[in-house]
Amino acid sequence: MLTAVIDVRPEPLALTATLGPLVRGVVEGLVGNAMLICRQSTEDLESIADAAGCRIIIAESWPEGFARAATLAPGSGLLVLDTGLLLGPDFWPVLADILPALGARPAMSQPALGGGMGGLFDGLIEGVRTMGGRPSRNAALLLPPSRARDIALAKLDPYSVRFGAELVRLKASVTRVELR
Repeated sequence: MLTAVIDVRPEPLALTATLGPLVRGVVEGLVGNAMLICRQSTEDLESIADAAGCRIIIAESWPEGFARAATLAPGSGLLVLDTGLLLGPDFWPVLADILPALGARPAMSQPALGGGMGGLFDGLIEGVRTMGGRPSRNAALLLPPSRARDIALAKLDPYSVRFGAELVRLKASVTRVELR
């Protein structure tokens, strides 16, 4: 089972939007637990974590928190998410189909893009970024245990690592929740 690791921002509604679709992953037996990485805990965060059954890890930085989560996580890999990402209904079937074939390769969903000219520009930037095998914060990142441990030992941000051609692209929709 995967462990969801979420980089928490101080946006409770965006966090709940990210956690909601994880329920389907739990029901389908793909997600075993979730860890929320934050710089400091708040009453809202503790309430959300308690209601969702998540563990909170307080760390000075996201790479430090990720490293701690990666060393504590049991299971077959990490599903790394940024606060505000909403996994689409097609995400779990796509993941279930490809998970056995991934082996030790990392995978990334399609980056979340907005509409209009801004979305087109963002799409070009994301395309260049992911062409070099770098994951996007606007995508769900799946890391096998060995890769997650390597990133944890180096105390790197998993979104800054270049995976090159080894990075598998998942044809699953993920969108970013914009709360204003």
